[in-house]
Amino acid sequence: MKNRENKLLFIGNTRLGDCIMSTGLLDDLCEFYQAKATVICGALGEDIYSRYPFTEKVITLRKQKYSFHWYHLWKKIKGTRWDVLCDLRSTPVTFLVRAKKRIILNKNKKTSQHRVSGLARLNPYSRNTLPRIWLKKEDLNQGKDLLSGYSPPFFVICPSANWEAKVWPEENFTQLSKNIMNSNYFKGGTLIIVGGPGEEQVGKIIMTKLGKIKIINLIGLPIIPTAAVFSFSKLYIGNDSGLMHLAASIGTPTIGLFGPTDDNIYAPLGKNTMVVRTPESSEELMSDPDFNHRTSGSLMKSLTINKVEKLAFEMLRKL
Repeated sequence: MKNRENKLLFIGNTRLGDCIMSTGLLDDLCEFYQAKATVICGALGEDIYSRYPFTEKVITLRKQKYSFHWYHLWKKIKGTRWDVLCDLRSTPVTFLVRAKKRIILNKNKKTSQHRVSGLARLNPYSRNTLPRIWLKKEDLNQGKDLLSGYSPPFFVICPSANWEAKVWPEENFTQLSKNIMNSNYFKGGTLIIVGGPGEEQVGKIIMTKLGKIKIINLIGLPIIPTAAVFSFSKLYIGNDSGLMHLAASIGTPTIGLFGPTDDNIYAPLGKNTMVVRTPESSEELMSDPDFNHRTSGSLMKSLTINKVEKLAFEMLRKL
């Protein structure tokens, strides 16, 4: 392999799921152009991108008033002549820095194409490359430490999401967990509950209702240790969220629960991934002119426990 002497400026995303879905593109760009990357992203993507072997530097973008963050970013990158610039956000700095080649994602908000397929338009190999997370040996050791004292197999649930409309009811996760943990597939195993910081309460509620089932509540754990835990887990079931994409990219068999978001666009991608959604389409669920994703309650109530459980056992039989 040639030395990677070219410089790639990769302007990535802010949301965790979007960062994860772009990792395959980043890898292909660095390989094709024999480049090392400087990555610009939000705080949630910092650990994801920094683990990539050919990342030279990560610049974390923190939003400021009057969009001053773009000015401060420009000052950090203007002194370099980039061999390749790839911009996933069509940012204002794209044409204010020197670059031999510019690759810019022009977003079509009306598309029903999966995000990874959309990124394939920028891929020099013209292919859909599956997202991937790179973990170091010490990351995996941390995952082992977190699971120390608990018996496999491990079943992971994520009962939270970044807006309430996407959240399957907590009582459904509770009953589903009982049914799966009492099956032969997880006999003697452990249930793991994950989620983001500030979502700890739902985990505590579920724990109080599951009796003698062995449980680890890891809600609020940082992204990389969470990914390491996923790597030792047999099954993940959760709402449409960044952690769903994290589990799929690690290779954990993953089932994503969908309602108001479109699984054609956001489905988890990996070797063993499935989706199950409400009987209603995302368009039907959000057709109310007064719908507001910040204030709406759960729109996932029509998705039955039986439907999710049936798919879970279907996946487990195939493993």
